[in-house]
Amino acid sequence: MKNLKEKNIQRALWHIKRHCKNIENNYENELSKTELFYLKSSVEILSRILNNKKPYPNLDREEVF
Repeated sequence: MKNLKEKNIQRALWHIKRHCKNIENNYENELSKTELFYLKSSVEILSRILNNKKPYPNLDREEVF
């Protein structure tokens, strides 16, 4: 179980970094608004993982995709 949590944290951080990079490169663009939404979602996923909850509240999936 610990390995799954660590793997999910790594994946969530990867998503967060990717969204931040996209926002930096597309500032003042419609794409940046979409990426900001994705960034907020990824931060919520990471928060749930750190609190020992499932990453996606409405899915049975245990692993971050």
